[in-house]
Amino acid sequence: MCKRSLASPLAPLGLLGLLGLLGLAVAHEPFIVQFQWNAINFTWPSPDGWIKATKDPDAYVDKNVVISSVKLWKDRMYLTLPRYRSGVPATLAVTPATVQNGSTAPLLEPYPSWDMQRVGDCSAFQTVQNMEIDPRGRMWVLDSGRVETMTLESKASCPPRLVILDLENGGAVLRSYAFPRDVINYDSGILNDIVIDHEHGGMAYITDSDERNPGLIVFSLNETASWKVYHESMNYVPDAVGFKIENINFPDKVNIDGIALSPAYSEGDARELYFTPLSSFNVFVVRTRALLQVRDLPAEERRREIGKHIKILGRKPSQTDGMVMSNTGKLYFGLLADDAVAMWDSKSNPSFVTGQRIISRDHKLMQWPDNFAFDDRGQLWCITNRMHVYVNNSVDVSQPNYRAIMSKVGMRSYQYYADGTAPEWPDVDAGASAASGALVAALALLAGALLAR
Repeated sequence: MCKRSLASPLAPLGLLGLLGLLGLAVAHEPFIVQFQWNAINFTWPSPDGWIKATKDPDAYVDKNVVISSVKLWKDRMYLTLPRYRSGVPATLAVTPATVQNGSTAPLLEPYPSWDMQRVGDCSAFQTVQNMEIDPRGRMWVLDSGRVETMTLESKASCPPRLVILDLENGGAVLRSYAFPRDVINYDSGILNDIVIDHEHGGMAYITDSDERNPGLIVFSLNETASWKVYHESMNYVPDAVGFKIENINFPDKVNIDGIALSPAYSEGDARELYFTPLSSFNVFVVRTRALLQVRDLPAEERRREIGKHIKILGRKPSQTDGMVMSNTGKLYFGLLADDAVAMWDSKSNPSFVTGQRIISRDHKLMQWPDNFAFDDRGQLWCITNRMHVYVNNSVDVSQPNYRAIMSKVGMRSYQYYADGTAPEWPDVDAGASAASGALVAALALLAGALLAR
């Protein structure tokens, strides 16, 4: 293993340019560790605030703060920090995307403010596990509305929401949409991952990893409406439950999780959505048009009809959490039990089974590749977070636990055309924010009253 210096960008991951799954050696730029943290800390509003937080286990517990996803806009890196346990003071944060003053473990700044991190305030973020940024600098944020979701005392105090922030205007709220109860269970729903589409006036496709009622949530920006699509392919598979990393068992049964969308050039009837339960070896694919066409069907008929359109793309050698597709049709995904990242080029090899290949593996630095993102410089980023250790409640803050790694791939995200230009994206009218905010507040009060019964 290469020695690393924390005073500068870190060394390349150990074993790279590996043989592909079929034994074919294919060159790929190495992943470089850009940032790594033993534990996450913040830019506190005052020294007194930091001192008070360290004395209050409900305010800040360093081992309970984990990074789950990353997205980049211009020179800034945005990170989500779900409130799986108590002591997570901020659930969405930002830091420069380049090393500043030699520090590769920067303090994180709550985004867009400390006020937006207040637990129990339904106009603030409760638990953000993932988000996406469109080509016009709007961040689409998923807030499950619950905190301490990995404990027996999970608290559902607010409606699950999709919140759109304007990154070009200090994170101003452009839209706040509370999902209705017939779309997501307020007590058990998990807004896990999201992809967005410029078509049909703006669409979002969201995985709900609910243990009892998983599915794909479809959101229409143009209509400010949502609906849920379920099929058996979104359930965990018993044979894929339980695997080991560092000889630590991960026993959880996780339903639909990772999601990716084919590039903008595949718009119209050809645009495809890829998904996989974490506890599964298969990747599935469905045309986005099918998800729109089943909207008005009763639940059981919707399930039967969507089943006609969902296909098995192929089998992977390991379980997967996050995945992403580039603007050129390359699908990147993690292989959790193998501490690896794999890639499938959908344009050069239509067969996922024969076309997928491992591009990077490192049994120390790539433990649990959780989430991926492209920046505007043709670089692919990945968050690795040793989630198997976190779930086991055995995080050791004396050693590195969370890393942001990067590879120069010369591509952009699926939201762009193959030539790197962006399609026309719909406006998100800030004028609608006041009305939607009032609706959210009313729903929050109603939800609180119902939960208090």
